[in-house]
Amino acid sequence: MNKYLKLGKFNISVPVALTGFLGYFMVRAVIDMHALYTVSGIFLLSLSSAALNQIQERHTDALMKRTSQRPLPSGQVTLPGAIIFSSVCALAGSLLLLLTGHWLAAALGIFTLAWYNLVYTPLKRVTAFAVLPGALIGALPPLIGWTAAGGNPLDMEILAVAFLLFVGQMPHYWLLLLKVGDEFHQAGLPVITSLFDQRQIRNLSFIWIAATGVCVLMLPATPVIRHRAMSLILIAAALIFLIRMFRFSFRGNLVQHWKKAFITVNLFYLLIILVLIADRMF
Repeated sequence: MNKYLKLGKFNISVPVALTGFLGYFMVRAVIDMHALYTVSGIFLLSLSSAALNQIQERHTDALMKRTSQRPLPSGQVTLPGAIIFSSVCALAGSLLLLLTGHWLAAALGIFTLAWYNLVYTPLKRVTAFAVLPGALIGALPPLIGWTAAGGNPLDMEILAVAFLLFVGQMPHYWLLLLKVGDEFHQAGLPVITSLFDQRQIRNLSFIWIAATGVCVLMLPATPVIRHRAMSLILIAAALIFLIRMFRFSFRGNLVQHWKKAFITVNLFYLLIILVLIADRMF
């Protein structure tokens, strides 16, 4: 079972499901069967999408040290087995979202899978800037959760959260490139490390980091946050985040400290999600 969880990128699919729960909880601050259907459906669709991605990139994965031990290139999972796993997860996830009674939530889930595997994944072979359309994937799970709870997907509250998660995909990706960009290049994939030097990549990374912090600082001025205490927590967290990332970027060597910076970005987003959930609990 562990090899299939690796195939579905369990460590990524869990945070994806959490952002989906955030969207649901912002509409209905209860944990009921529909919430379970929503979170499970998003989780299974994420597993399916990740497995399909590994099917698509199995030959490229075999060429890179970071990915050569993934289930398909290492032979832990057969190609037919991976296809069956991805298909079953996609079907089950879609059906669970339909059980919420909101077909649009299921449609958004299927669209997210299609966008990741039919648009973003092929684009990675064509352009180093595929991350821009690819970042949409991180913005859609909370929108799915919001819609599954009966919310209007065009409401400004959820669009503000989705935009924040869209922007947050950028520093995550740029920081990862500082570590593995050379491997991508050796595997024949276009990467920005071949277009920009490390100083330029550092500057571009910090632009997106700053944009992420600014987006969080703006949340208290929107209807997304309802309690002053939560606003103060977000403001404090954003300022600490910006100062820490500035020190990594300009008072140190971002390449050497990429892992600390990477963890900082992920923990910052986890804190934001937990604060937004807590804001609806009180």
